[in-house]
Amino acid sequence: MADPSAVMADPVDAIGDVGDPEGARRRRYAAEGGIRLAVGLVLLLLQLLLWYDSNAWLQVIATLVAFFGLVTGVGMLIRAAFGSHTDPATWMSVAWLAVLLFFVFLQVAGFFDSLDADFQNREQPPKFTTDEPLGTDQLGKSILTQSIRGARVSLIVGLGAVTIGLIVGTVIGLTAGFFRGPTEGVFNIFTDALLAFPALILLFSIVAIFGGSGEGTWEVMKITLALAVLSIPTVGRLARANTLTFAAREFVTAAKAMGASNRRIIFREILPNVSLPLASYAFIIVAVLIVAEASLSFLGVGINQITSPTWGNMISEGRDPNLLEEAPHIVFVPGVLMFLTVLSLNRIGEALRAIWDPREAKL
Repeated sequence: MADPSAVMADPVDAIGDVGDPEGARRRRYAAEGGIRLAVGLVLLLLQLLLWYDSNAWLQVIATLVAFFGLVTGVGMLIRAAFGSHTDPATWMSVAWLAVLLFFVFLQVAGFFDSLDADFQNREQPPKFTTDEPLGTDQLGKSILTQSIRGARVSLIVGLGAVTIGLIVGTVIGLTAGFFRGPTEGVFNIFTDALLAFPALILLFSIVAIFGGSGEGTWEVMKITLALAVLSIPTVGRLARANTLTFAAREFVTAAKAMGASNRRIIFREILPNVSLPLASYAFIIVAVLIVAEASLSFLGVGINQITSPTWGNMISEGRDPNLLEEAPHIVFVPGVLMFLTVLSLNRIGEALRAIWDPREAKL
């Protein structure tokens, strides 16, 4: 029921709000989103112009609050523009990954490529008005350049491992789900054995089998293969579960009645339907593997920071309590980048799962 005082104050607007609740919500989102965006911009400008020489923790807190205002404000403005049922988190996640890929391509093209040490500018705090907007590390190397390289390595490892896991896991999952019987029994033993091992211990073992720390490309390939082995049982079980769902459908029964071979049924009838749910879960698995790679680098058994900076070994560099107090940006910057990337991948994966997963469909 409309507020009587609001009706008496402005009866036309009050009647319009009752008759058009979506329009009222959009106006409310526009007003609140504009306020949050303005507050975020003001705090960011204060950080850029006045607080860049202040305490490092003050800069971190101000930047966090500023970005919270910017992100939530933009989200509300998106809802105001496209409707209250729009999911701004998914669109902002896509935008973040697009920006990240843009900087990775710039790094591949030769930009942000210098890792030269500058001992005269060690542990410089973030100063957005200088050549090093994200500061420098203990050796005076650019945090921005290392973070972009870390994004490149994380995406290569995550996407490479998931690609291998999808190919192998999908094939064995389809085979087990379609033929059942002894094939399914062998599949269950294989996946149960892999899943029974603690993930980090299994990764340590695989890395040890492939040898100690290597150089450059071999290090990245070694970690990618190790994480691919870790992803195979998960992908295989997802493929098997979806195969069991589609194998009982009418179109598979019709294909069998028409004399189609098992190979044709698996790869022409079932695989196209299984691939969509697997693609949605692949985003979530990539996020998990990025965290796993960072964990290995943090523990010192992953990629060497000297040859290939990653988010994990950048965080490991700044874990000293004294350094964390004096230069928190060394940990804060790669940590936030990894957090935003993993959050974005999870959000996109959940959105796609809601669309493509047959178990979510309302039959």
